[in-house]
Amino acid sequence: MKYLIITDAWEPQVNGVVRTYQNIIRCLENRGRIVHMIHPYSPGLKRVPLIGYKEIELAINPWRIKHHIMSAIQSKTKIHIATEGPLGVYAKRFLDSHCYTYTTSFHTLFPEYIQKRFGVPASWTYGYFRWFHSKSKKILVPTIDIRNHLYEKGMTHTTVWTRGVDARIFNPSRRRDRGSYLLCVSRLSKEKGLDDFCQLKGRKVLIGDGPYLKELKRKYPDVEFLGKIEGEELAGWIASANVFVFPSKTDTFGIVILESIACGTPVAAYEQPGPRAVIANNYNGYISNNLEKSVEMCYGINRDYVSDSSRSWTWDTATTQFIEALHE
Repeated sequence: MKYLIITDAWEPQVNGVVRTYQNIIRCLENRGRIVHMIHPYSPGLKRVPLIGYKEIELAINPWRIKHHIMSAIQSKTKIHIATEGPLGVYAKRFLDSHCYTYTTSFHTLFPEYIQKRFGVPASWTYGYFRWFHSKSKKILVPTIDIRNHLYEKGMTHTTVWTRGVDARIFNPSRRRDRGSYLLCVSRLSKEKGLDDFCQLKGRKVLIGDGPYLKELKRKYPDVEFLGKIEGEELAGWIASANVFVFPSKTDTFGIVILESIACGTPVAAYEQPGPRAVIANNYNGYISNNLEKSVEMCYGINRDYVSDSSRSWTWDTATTQFIEALHE
């Protein structure tokens, strides 16, 4: 079976969307499936940086992907549109005009973020989202809470598509004595709630890069900024932290939450849909409307219980759900 995935987010970008599809593609190919990708760095596409996010580049001539989509239609390839950007919009319009079925996915609470930062009513943005996903056979969402949230917004044709963690990399054996510290791993942008993390008491270590870095360094000279770290080195920092802090209120999930609990490090977060799907209070972390309280409640949690709670979250399971959604 062949699959075509169309996404506006891809390497060298570093974010949850990219990491999700990297792992899903790896698992699909391990099962003998053929996967083709269309992304902003595909041959023939021109790109410009997204305003305010120079590390995110979007295609400005999406019509150049027409022949790729037509080939997929002719070969009866299963098509999935991952994002609502220029490539996603062009693919949607083209597929709708040819009455060809496809699936889509929902990754970020952009309407709430845009309303908070720019004052644009969330209802307007959700109107766009309803249009974008209206002809999709299924909208793949990461949690039951997000499914219920979209249902309230008029998007009812959803199915839950969970996430996973690579336990070969993220596990308690990576723990080293690096002293006591709180850790946050994130793309450094304003919508990630990083000010709330930086204002916590105690030693704070922040891993990641992004447009908000310079301002964060100016505002919080006591925070240790380590830049972009990946793989086993990242796992080492996560496993060695006292508490992993997830301050975002706009992410629908947060793969780093799974990576943290797989390392045995409890997670402190806000009472939000993404963390709520993974974190059980006093077992593998703590969620509340007070981030300081969430951090305090994580101390003393048995790290063995934390790591045990990650065992059911695998990329193999997520891949099976992905296949089932596309074949319904």
